[in-house]
Amino acid sequence: MNKRGFYVFLSICLVMLLAMLITACQDEVLEIEESNTYAWQKYMNDKEFEEVKEGMSYLEVVQISGGAGQEIDNGTYEWNDEILLTKGYRLKFEDDVLVKKEVVERKGNSKR
Repeated sequence: MNKRGFYVFLSICLVMLLAMLITACQDEVLEIEESNTYAWQKYMNDKEFEEVKEGMSYLEVVQISGGAGQEIDNGTYEWNDEILLTKGYRLKFEDDVLVKKEVVERKGNSKR
């Protein structure tokens, strides 16, 4: 490999590394989830659901629950129950503001 080719290769590698670092630093939700000791902590429980209030942003809810909800519809997210997996916590956001919250009962999803 000649000198010019080496510099091109090195430049491409540095640009890719920089892009990955910028992307990783900007994903606050991923940082929140990775700070959990256990994987199930990214779900929600009754106490956390009660802490969530209308008017909060999506990121504030993620900080309380410890993880991201699964988007089930445009602006509607659902978090699994972290204890029994027999209910879900469904939250509706409009313009990144919580406008509605409800508990969805599930039957037959628990493997315990």
